[in-house]
Amino acid sequence: MVTKKLDEELKKYYELGKIDEEFVMGAVSKTLGGECWRSTRNEDIFKHIDFWWKSPKKGVIGIDVKGLNKSSRGDKNFDDTIHWLEIQNVKGKNGWLKGEAEYIAFRTLTDIIFIKREKLLNFALEKIEGKEIVYDTPKECYVPYKRLKWGRDDLSLKALNSDLRNLADFCIDCK
Repeated sequence: MVTKKLDEELKKYYELGKIDEEFVMGAVSKTLGGECWRSTRNEDIFKHIDFWWKSPKKGVIGIDVKGLNKSSRGDKNFDDTIHWLEIQNVKGKNGWLKGEAEYIAFRTLTDIIFIKREKLLNFALEKIEGKEIVYDTPKECYVPYKRLKWGRDDLSLKALNSDLRNLADFCIDCK
């Protein structure tokens, strides 16, 4: 019963993620020009690239999209003030912050925040440097968090969207 509920929840988040990716692809093409196309399944899984954008000025660029997040798994609603950043994935391998996308695109209710992945990785590592890892969902931002009790070997942290906007290389308004 628990497995079926978890499978349904994961499928729902997967579908929401695809909607976010389509939305961001459309916003990029419409606002910035150029052409966008979906990455292959292998590029998505192993390179952490959701889509490719052929920029009119910079050539082909890989982008990884992040939709709205909840502050804690048990929350009913999404929290438009934060995003989770993944350093290490659930299998203990490199997370999307260590992927191959040039930009990470964070969707919020008002805009899409684009940050160079390497700059974001350095920001995340600086924010958690010297801090002890916690195993219960932290209420605060910038606390290194592992979900070992869920059988996962990930490492992530919550970041404020206001800080992500301050780091942004550019944003697209989507009101």
